[in-house]
Amino acid sequence: MKRYFKILFSAILISTLCLSGCGESAAPSVSTEQNQNNDTLSVVSDQQQESTVESSDEPEESSKENTVPDIDDPTPDSDGEYINGLLVYNGVAYEQFFGNDDMAENYADVMSTIRNSLDDSIKIYNVLVPTHCGVTLPDKFKDTVSSQEDYLNKITSSYSADGIIPVNTYNTLMQHRDEYLYFNTDHHWTGRAAYYAYADFCKTAGIDAIPIDSMTSKKIEGYQGSLADSDVDGLNDLKEDYVEYFTVDKDIDTMLYDDEGNELYEYSLIHEYAEGVNAYGVFLGGDQPLIVSKNNDGNGKKIAIVKESYGNAFCPFIAYTYSETHMIDSRYAEFNLNQYLADNEIDEVIFINNAMASATYQRCEELESLVN
Repeated sequence: MKRYFKILFSAILISTLCLSGCGESAAPSVSTEQNQNNDTLSVVSDQQQESTVESSDEPEESSKENTVPDIDDPTPDSDGEYINGLLVYNGVAYEQFFGNDDMAENYADVMSTIRNSLDDSIKIYNVLVPTHCGVTLPDKFKDTVSSQEDYLNKITSSYSADGIIPVNTYNTLMQHRDEYLYFNTDHHWTGRAAYYAYADFCKTAGIDAIPIDSMTSKKIEGYQGSLADSDVDGLNDLKEDYVEYFTVDKDIDTMLYDDEGNELYEYSLIHEYAEGVNAYGVFLGGDQPLIVSKNNDGNGKKIAIVKESYGNAFCPFIAYTYSETHMIDSRYAEFNLNQYLADNEIDEVIFINNAMASATYQRCEELESLVN
């Protein structure tokens, strides 16, 4: 198809930060000790102490009224400061988003190509996730970045193939935008935000979501993510983060595989040793080509998830629910998706990408290569 937006692509790459939400393209190590931030923008100091503690806060259910809360703005007269391509405002670093209709249509074309390449019996869900500046940035800045609501809606209205089931998480995340959904110092979303997307998926798929208050919530304190930089004024004093994650008491066996789908060794969905700049690695132990979980307490169904790093926080919830979950990182997997689904008798697939990833030429090429 190659009508890609190579000219427009430069607009979102005004700095290398635009790839940060999507990850590097080099293959990762399969070691559990890997650096989670393969897509890190900058190196931060690791001379800090972190600890993992049980959360004392009782999580809220995702059934808020269909209203959008205001964002508290303690400095309404401030315009913030642009540092290294980031908007820094009230101690929070925001990546900017410059997606447009052509980029949205390109991603929709890629998803349509994938839909037409896979067997008609396979049910495809496309989970689209807005990034930080599209949800929690104070409303006074809305004219400075592209509307992620319009961009994501453009994708879901531009498919040329039938049978792509959209799960647009924008509205739900906006209804919870006054909660801790994104990090102050990192380009990823939080475990809580990923839960709300999971609940949206379950509603769309017609299955029961695990109530958030029935899981155990834990925290890794003192997180400094990929947008912080100890050597840059304004990026060395951002608000401190923590990484919240959720566990369940279920009988789940997990295996790690290499980029060609060869089994390596026993693995884990949650890596509680993660700390420091790698604390987001608590989810799946970081970026891996293929992870498969078998849940002996699951719903009797199989599913595959094709993802980038935003999907790492989302995958455990699906694995807590389904009897068999195949987690495929589109940036690193080297096997044919259609053949893999047939070999493993999988008839449901979730594609999950954040808005920045969907607007990136390299990410779209990697997705399409899975079925070529």
